[in-house]
Amino acid sequence: MMMKLEREIKISHPVDVVLQIFADPSFTIPRIFPNVNRIKVDGEKFEAEGKVALSSYHSTGRVFLGYNEVKYVYDSDKGGGVLKISKVDENVIRITLEHDGSLLARIGSIIVNSNLNKLEKNINEEIRLERIKRKI
Repeated sequence: MMMKLEREIKISHPVDVVLQIFADPSFTIPRIFPNVNRIKVDGEKFEAEGKVALSSYHSTGRVFLGYNEVKYVYDSDKGGGVLKISKVDENVIRITLEHDGSLLARIGSIIVNSNLNKLEKNINEEIRLERIKRKI
C-alpha cells in the first residue's frame, strides 16, 4: 500500500530561492516528517531520527536537485519513499510525499498532513527568516 500526500502552497518569495532553501535537509526534514529530534547532514546525504506514535524511527536519504524541483529519496526502518518539492508557477510550489505503506505510515500521514498545514500557514515567514539567516 502506497501512501501519497500532495499539497500546493502559495509563496511570496522567488520560487528559486524557496527551492534553494528546501534543498537543505536540515530545513525541510523537520518541517515535513513527524517529530524529528535529530538530523545530520553530510553534503547531499542526511540521517534523521524521530518518533511516530511512541515508535522511534531512523531514516537515511539523499537530496537530488533537478530543474525546478528538489527530490528527497529516503529509506527508514519504517519504510521508505520520495518527497518532492516542485515549482508549479512563480507563486506556487507543490509538495508531494509518497511513502510505502504500513500502519505507521497511516498514523504518520496524519502528522505529516498537520505539518503541511502548519508549513502552509507559516511558509512565507519561515522562508523570510531563513533568507535573513543565509543572506539570500
